[in-house]
Amino acid sequence: MFLAENISWEIAIIGLSISLFTCATLMSKAVKHKTDWLLASWLLLLNVPFLHVSLAHLNYHFPTFNLLTNPTLNLLHGPILYFYVRLLISEKPIIISKKLAHFIPFIVFYLLFISMAHPEPMLPFPDKSDTFSGPIAQHSLAGLVEPLFFNFGVINALFFVGYSMLTLYALRKHQQKISNVFSQNNSQLSLKWIYALPATFCVLVILNAISENLLTSTNQENSLTLHMLSFACFSIVLCFFGVSQKPVFYRIKNIAPSVLSIENTKKDEASNSRLQDPPLTVNKITPVESSASDLSEEAIAEIIVKMQSYMRLEKPYLDPDFSVYSLAQALDIPRRALSQALNTGLSKNFYIYVNEYRIDEVKKLLEQSCEKQLTILEIAFQAGFKSKSSFNSLFKQYCDMTPSQYRKMIH
Repeated sequence: MFLAENISWEIAIIGLSISLFTCATLMSKAVKHKTDWLLASWLLLLNVPFLHVSLAHLNYHFPTFNLLTNPTLNLLHGPILYFYVRLLISEKPIIISKKLAHFIPFIVFYLLFISMAHPEPMLPFPDKSDTFSGPIAQHSLAGLVEPLFFNFGVINALFFVGYSMLTLYALRKHQQKISNVFSQNNSQLSLKWIYALPATFCVLVILNAISENLLTSTNQENSLTLHMLSFACFSIVLCFFGVSQKPVFYRIKNIAPSVLSIENTKKDEASNSRLQDPPLTVNKITPVESSASDLSEEAIAEIIVKMQSYMRLEKPYLDPDFSVYSLAQALDIPRRALSQALNTGLSKNFYIYVNEYRIDEVKKLLEQSCEKQLTILEIAFQAGFKSKSSFNSLFKQYCDMTPSQYRKMIH
């Protein structure tokens, strides 16, 4: 038991150190996003169990602090995970204050918990009432709600799993969307690292449920060690990836407002044009066509011609951060119209469309004798690629051979 207690203490110190260092790094950023503030707040919340263990190890007891930082705070992790991801992937501002209904379960549990008697300092997780670590019923209402706290681990697990499913659904839709917006695909855009958070935290709440309902008091120290280890793993993943993560659409904010203004103008014109017969023309995309879900074949053909001409003459794909917003601004065409023209007219998304031009550019540079002194990777970066792995994968997909094999073939 002494060894398990020491391990829990060491894990708590590691978790506190990493989390507080990450918070300091986030707060020292020159430009802080809403996601940075939310992440820092979340890390402080995750530090509560570490702080409880550290104080207990040092024989410091603060009953009021323990009561106010009780385990019902765990009900906040699900909504915070969901809103953190929503803030990262949303093109429009999200005001969390308007989504307070998501926090009602936590508020109810928290108020019920602190209103009940607690004869002993709280442990970092709620346990059976006969160990004097949970709320004790003193009146009929408390007697009715006490079973909820007795099975709090199960309730917390179900609550977090529900928000994890919402988060994973939002991520799946986001990953389908970014292929129509960006010409690059990496973990900063796809947010695949987020999948590790529900997986790690599900392990945490399952262990929490086991510790509450299956393990005896003699095994509580081992249970606490597993609990601290799960929190530490979750915090490390969150710190490692979250500290450098920016909102996905932050890089195109300077472009997006002008594009959105174009789209909004088109929508307003479309609303007005529905009151009268809109003029039909092949040479110009009508407001109705630009805002409706289906463009005419003539409009799609015209958009494709404009895109192809612009891509050949201006070579915007050489910019690694080239996005559909950049293209929409350059052509003065709504983003959704461009995406529909690509999907319907060329059966491609924006990601594939742009990287085909980049592959062709790499092939041209490889064929030029004057470029022999450049490495293949240097040529790839020159053509607009940002990642060696994605370049190699795309080149082999389009050319049925590796870049090295292609260079040997042509020379």
